[in-house]
Amino acid sequence: MKVVNLKQAILQAWKERWSDYQWSINMKKFFPKGATWDILNLAEALLEQAMIGPSPNPLILSYLKYAISSQVNCSPYSKK
Repeated sequence: MKVVNLKQAILQAWKERWSDYQWSINMKKFFPKGATWDILNLAEALLEQAMIGPSPNPLILSYLKYAISSQVNCSPYSKK
């Protein structure tokens, strides 16, 4: 599947029940280094998707937790 935007990638991960590790690998495939458009809003997009519904989505929150704990870095301005 060709991913058009970040929200679509998050929804695909949720639908397919990717593990947090698998999610991280696939995000790097979908958004390689230098992809700057909406990947910079990763935390915001994950929180927005996690909060849809009557209670927070634990799977999507696990993606956010993994990104923070593993220091997933998507910003082109970060140290290399």
